Amino acid sequence: MDIRQLQQWDPDALERFGGALGGFAGRIETVGTDVVAVGAVGGSWIGNASDAAVGNIARTGRRIVDHADSYRRAGRCASDCAPRLRLLRDRFDETVRGAAELGLTIGPDGTVTPAGSAESEQFRLRVVAILESADALDREAATVLAELTGEAGSRATSFGGLHTQGPAIVPVPGPGTDPREVTRWWDMLGEQARENLLTTRPGEIGGLDGVPAADRDRANRALLESERVRLERVAAQLATELDGNIFGGLFSNADAGLEQTRNKIAALDAIGEVLARDDRYLLTLDLTGREAMAAVAVGDVDTADHIAVFTPGAGSTVQGNLAGYDEQIAEVRAQAERGLGSAGVEGSVAAVTWLNYQAPQWGWGLAVTEHSPVSDLAATRAAPQLSGFLSSLDAREGNPNVTAIGHSYGALVTGLALAQGAPADAAVFLGAPGIGTDDVDDLGLPPGSAFLVEADRDPVADAGTFGGDPSFLDGLTRLSSDAGIDGSGTPHSGSTGHSAYLNPGTMSSYNVALVVAGLAGQAVR
Repeated sequence: MDIRQLQQWDPDALERFGGALGGFAGRIETVGTDVVAVGAVGGSWIGNASDAAVGNIARTGRRIVDHADSYRRAGRCASDCAPRLRLLRDRFDETVRGAAELGLTIGPDGTVTPAGSAESEQFRLRVVAILESADALDREAATVLAELTGEAGSRATSFGGLHTQGPAIVPVPGPGTDPREVTRWWDMLGEQARENLLTTRPGEIGGLDGVPAADRDRANRALLESERVRLERVAAQLATELDGNIFGGLFSNADAGLEQTRNKIAALDAIGEVLARDDRYLLTLDLTGREAMAAVAVGDVDTADHIAVFTPGAGSTVQGNLAGYDEQIAEVRAQAERGLGSAGVEGSVAAVTWLNYQAPQWGWGLAVTEHSPVSDLAATRAAPQLSGFLSSLDAREGNPNVTAIGHSYGALVTGLALAQGAPADAAVFLGAPGIGTDDVDDLGLPPGSAFLVEADRDPVADAGTFGGDPSFLDGLTRLSSDAGIDGSGTPHSGSTGHSAYLNPGTMSSYNVALVVAGLAGQAVR
């Protein structure tokens, strides 16, 4: 693959081509079905000739339907390749612009001039990685198209028309690998190998704890478009199935599948809205569960001196709540930075909204144990995930000050993760129905670093469902949620009920920010 061929590829045309093939497939399939129906002559013609005719017509109809499936699969291949090709084109254009800003020129053959500097070599490797990724995409498409011929060893024409030996397959650590091991593995890879992985296997890299935040963000953003294409195709298929079934989804669950798919598309919309804000990093994107899962940071967790990790509670979804949580946690970050400035302490802050678990849901969730907010099953499944994420923050250099924040059911998830050994310097539990233990020492936090905020008229905070009411646990320091004035004379409003703890301007949000900044001694009790 060379630069000229990459630039000649047209992802928009490829996408249109895929859609056209899908349309042809539908029409061809209808013809095949009609042919089979015509062959069913019933009792109007009997005998050997009739049997032979019916058999031949049926076989012909089935072959036509098979051809329709080949068209459909080729169309899907084109549609799937289009967003990945667009990403490669964008990456190449971005590389050319970056080189130009440094006075470097990328030639048609991939050479970078003037050569000899570290910068020119870096851009040369980027170009090589992009071209190898494009070649791998081309060969992958060629393999799919060759399979459609049904002939072993047949030569198919690929979208790029060029076949070369691709890059070696790099083994990727599996989920659950110690983030320190992942960090060492990533650091040992050359830049070209990292570029190949980010471009060709973003789904494996984006959620891998221990990979740098900027690289995870790149990988996960790359998935947004391809996942949208996939989900919209699934939604269209399910809608067509429902339209053609007089029983709806009664016997197929297609209606439930369509609702889940549309929710995930809405989740991608919500993520896009949040990423349009300044200084956001998409650290996790996972669409494998009933609900979409994601984690978004405000600020760079790889360079921040103080990091907040906020885990929301029951009823939370990416599509319904991520944007609002992001606004709240961004204000906590800003307040923490103001607190550091007022105290004359240098330091940067990052804050993460961690919705990388299947939060239990009210309503329908009450009938299913794994989705029920009165069961600890969802938290038990989520805790190792949160533990791995917190461990990845601890694995980086610089020893950041990490505060785990859990609200409602998220307090249980946070407590269980800490009890499993997740590293953190402090924890704040907001409106907690329990923290998974009746002994604060189980959390493994430094003495005096576990905090509880309970607002007036919050019935969930008094439930004590998981390990007893935290209000009565020794070792938890109570912070105020009442209206009042802080140490500088600034007034703050009070928090009432179960859902206002992180509202900007509240005393509870202010106190959480001080803990995040390592200034808990200044918090209002």
